[in-house]
Amino acid sequence: MMIRDFIFHGSRYRLKLEWGVSLVFAFIFFCCCALSIWQWQKAKYYSPTTESQSVTSLSLQGEWLKQQFLLDNRTHQGRVGYYQLGLFATPGSQSLLLVNLGWVPASVLRSDIPTPSLADGYQNIRIQALPMQPTPNWNNQHWATPKGKEWPKRIQAIDLQRMSLLVDQNIEEGLWLLQDGKGKKTTITMKDGYLSKHKHLGYALQWLLIGLAAILVCLANGIRKVGEQ
Repeated sequence: MMIRDFIFHGSRYRLKLEWGVSLVFAFIFFCCCALSIWQWQKAKYYSPTTESQSVTSLSLQGEWLKQQFLLDNRTHQGRVGYYQLGLFATPGSQSLLLVNLGWVPASVLRSDIPTPSLADGYQNIRIQALPMQPTPNWNNQHWATPKGKEWPKRIQAIDLQRMSLLVDQNIEEGLWLLQDGKGKKTTITMKDGYLSKHKHLGYALQWLLIGLAAILVCLANGIRKVGEQ
């Protein structure tokens, strides 16, 4: 318990903080600060120059590997789903290309991971370069798979180094969008990096203000005018 007296506008007040209540509000404050830092870190991975980057398109021949990934928590028209990420191998190249084939819906149950198809055999495709954010340093989650299967892997963020180790082949730096070719799924619209960055900065400020409000409520709850019960 901490008791402090102070004078405000000619009246004497007493600040009396109970340890139990103070610890609860302190816990809320630190949780809000942690969430604020997390949102601030997410904002760093969005480039404000996304719209000004030049668009690169390529027409390629090759085939899809059987291994693929599902990028989690992607929405389309209000529905939750995944981005299907395939690996495309071209003749004569030692590196694979990571290609976003589009959006696929999620199952009703979280545990039911879909297995979207990939075209077999030799393919002609056209792809477009997409902005690529650096891998977040917290990307160490378990990559779940459908029951009884090894692929696809459900991922929360793109980690090219980890992906390369899994398929035992180098994956070229960058991300591509499938524009034309067999297996193309629902067309996706990439978010404006500038807007995404400032959205997460807004969330960071929001959590920080909630934390500060918790401290103010704690202090206000402990202030009493001397002479009052």
